[in-house]
Amino acid sequence: MTNRARRHLVSPNQRGSATVLSLLAVLLLLTALTVATLWSSVSTARHKLSAAADLTALSAAQALLATTQSAATPPTGDSGTPPHPAVDTPCEIADRIATLHKVRLTSCHPTDTTVTITVTLQLHVPAFAHPTLTTTSRAGPL
Repeated sequence: MTNRARRHLVSPNQRGSATVLSLLAVLLLLTALTVATLWSSVSTARHKLSAAADLTALSAAQALLATTQSAATPPTGDSGTPPHPAVDTPCEIADRIATLHKVRLTSCHPTDTTVTITVTLQLHVPAFAHPTLTTTSRAGPL
């Protein structure tokens, strides 16, 4: 086939169409990669927040149990047993544990047997909005 015959096989209005299709395919792949990256960062943050909420609630419940037990036994300084030291409240413990996990304690509601806490985590995604994730956890002594 001569060079002149090849020119007739490709019409002049289709020249460069492969370049445009290739650019669209690259754009589609970049968009899919961006969405997958955002999805994984939100999913990872959600799991981190859930674990932090559970650990915070368990620590607060343990503090609730400790304050309940220390209130049940009166301090006696006469018999050689030292008085009970000041015990932090369950919400103070929850706030401390939440801070250690780099989340923010937004509410803490202790009852006689359980502690319900709510923690939040603000995501910092560059060039996008900064969504805030929130979860609630409840724990109590067995």
